Amino acid sequence: MKISIIFHSVCGNTYLMAKDFYDCLKKQGKEVSLYRVKDDDLEKWMNIFPVAKEYFDEINNIPVAGPEVMLESEHIIIGSPTYFGNVSSEMKAYMDGASIFWIEGKLVGKKLTAFTSSSNSEGGGDLCLQAINTFAQHMGMISIPIPSNLLTNKSFPAYGFIHYSGGLGDQRPDENIYTAIKKYTEIYI
Repeated sequence: MKISIIFHSVCGNTYLMAKDFYDCLKKQGKEVSLYRVKDDDLEKWMNIFPVAKEYFDEINNIPVAGPEVMLESEHIIIGSPTYFGNVSSEMKAYMDGASIFWIEGKLVGKKLTAFTSSSNSEGGGDLCLQAINTFAQHMGMISIPIPSNLLTNKSFPAYGFIHYSGGLGDQRPDENIYTAIKKYTEIYI
């Protein structure tokens, strides 16, 4: 099974989550690729958010995904920062670019997992996850939910994984996120 992780990240948090997915799946011997979406303003954001400098080079060295990446994949993992209760404009442009596959149903039956980084629990992260899942439903994809009992000490919404990064995006994903992603990938991917 070919798995593709497609993410957008400015401050580095969704990148770190994408990397957790990638590392866990690689360790399990699965065929997995890591991609970012196009972001012409990444360098500009680095000058606005100091925390964005930390992973700028790593993010910038990851190949940019074209919509065809989804065609080649059986399971697609999409991650975006939460912007005003939605995906980032860069992720929205990427998802909209897949509309060329809609009319022929080329993504029907492919599996999808969603994740996001949001400033806090009132930041709209659940709405961002819903936007990713709504995209998947319109494309005929199968959203794989996060079970409520995945970890005994941590709760995630069924729509996907959320990391709360703080108002400046400087609170990095912790061991609970990694452990949850590891357990999820072992059972559901």
